[in-house]
Amino acid sequence: MTASLPKDEAALQRHMVRGSAWVISVRWSLRFLGLISTIVLARLLTPADYGIVAIASMIVGVVEVFSRTGQMSAIVRHPNPTREHYDSAWTVSLVLGFGLGAIIWVLTPLTTAYFHEPRATPIVEILAFRTMLSGAQNIGVVNFQRKLQFHKQFWFSVIPTLVSFPLTIASAFMLRNYWALVIGLMSEYVTTFTLSYILEPFRPRIGFSKIREIWAFSFWSLAKNVGLYFNSLVDRVIIGGFAGSAAMGRYQVAADVSQMPSQELVNPIVVVLFPVLSQVQHDHEKRVKLYLTVLYWSALICTSTAIGVALVTDDFVDLVLGPKWQDAKPLMPWLALSFGVLAIGNSVYTAFDTIGMPRMSARMQWLRLSGLALAIIPVAYLTHDLVAVAVTRLLVTIAITPTLFLALSPVFGFTVRDIAVTLWRPMVAGLTMAVIVLSANTMISFTGPLRLAIDVALGAASYTTTIMALWNLVGRPQGPESAFMNRVSSGWALLGRSG
Repeated sequence: MTASLPKDEAALQRHMVRGSAWVISVRWSLRFLGLISTIVLARLLTPADYGIVAIASMIVGVVEVFSRTGQMSAIVRHPNPTREHYDSAWTVSLVLGFGLGAIIWVLTPLTTAYFHEPRATPIVEILAFRTMLSGAQNIGVVNFQRKLQFHKQFWFSVIPTLVSFPLTIASAFMLRNYWALVIGLMSEYVTTFTLSYILEPFRPRIGFSKIREIWAFSFWSLAKNVGLYFNSLVDRVIIGGFAGSAAMGRYQVAADVSQMPSQELVNPIVVVLFPVLSQVQHDHEKRVKLYLTVLYWSALICTSTAIGVALVTDDFVDLVLGPKWQDAKPLMPWLALSFGVLAIGNSVYTAFDTIGMPRMSARMQWLRLSGLALAIIPVAYLTHDLVAVAVTRLLVTIAITPTLFLALSPVFGFTVRDIAVTLWRPMVAGLTMAVIVLSANTMISFTGPLRLAIDVALGAASYTTTIMALWNLVGRPQGPESAFMNRVSSGWALLGRSG
């Protein structure tokens, strides 16, 4: 079960870059298919259809989150896990999966009692079976991360979507209602369960010998994951209670589309960060360099994509979602910025885990949840305004994110100045891009795909130009810009030889 991995910093960074490339390929392959699916389904289904399934998924998710006890992360972090570790982790997953599946059945009356949506009741009952399947999944797939075999993770993640995608589209054309979404969800989970035993030869058995050891790490991972789930859920639960399934569907789709670029590029880097940092968890200098490298990449991605989405919302909604989703337009800029700020700070939780402080990681998640709940609940019920909820989420996220870095810095080994030096260039580039695009739009009288294309091109050019100018200004340090310049130089050299 062990894996031989390089310990030197350069090799670890190469593994992190290659791993990130594979994981980004996974997520963007899935998101590309998801975008096509959204374009088609948004024209076949209504916001209420999405809202009904969102309500059912929310109820299931509230229970299902308690299965995220971090047994897989405990194995990834373990220096030399044995067969007993794998079997014990799988046993925990199996018991939780079947136990939580039964609890979900008991909670189905919530669909009517709180959300006033009886159509969601049979969906909750069906999704309870999904929870059981997830618990029985082969624990051996953790080796894809542990051994940095991200190519296997790619196929394990992509194939289920390739199966569910045509089934969802075909069902939508035939049924023209929310059952198409349910069919897609279930086909994806059945395929994932099956693949876990096809792609990984390990066969788990019932075992209890290492449960106490795994639980020592997993308990705090569970606490963190519960906080993480409710952080993403708190505003949607409140909206579903006072505004109904149609409004919840609009907010759900606006949030999903808004967070797609920043979250789907940053999260793969954070996923790869955990196993890589685990290799150097006792080497202060290497772990700080690796962490600040990841933070800088995250800031580049988030400032460019989150601000970019906020700038092009109107034309994007018209082109991608269609006329039924006009009410999502005022929500998307605030949600895009909120998820961008959120993604910049996500690496903090992973960093705490890699140095053996999952308890602190859980505390920070619950601090963020408390701040969100205390701010959003009164705003939502006093205003009944979805935009006010989205704005509140952004303001709270901006206020809490600096506290994450302040909590991590003394125990991880970097300073507040290190964070400021890492973040200032991407922030200046993002603000410059916003000023240029907004100024250009005051001189453009037309809307639609042409303006969208102009805004995207102008935004990309202004951001890249600014970030490269600032990089030259600070002395051309090693990083993404130097890698970009090396690629450009190699390209010119190839063109010169071919000429």
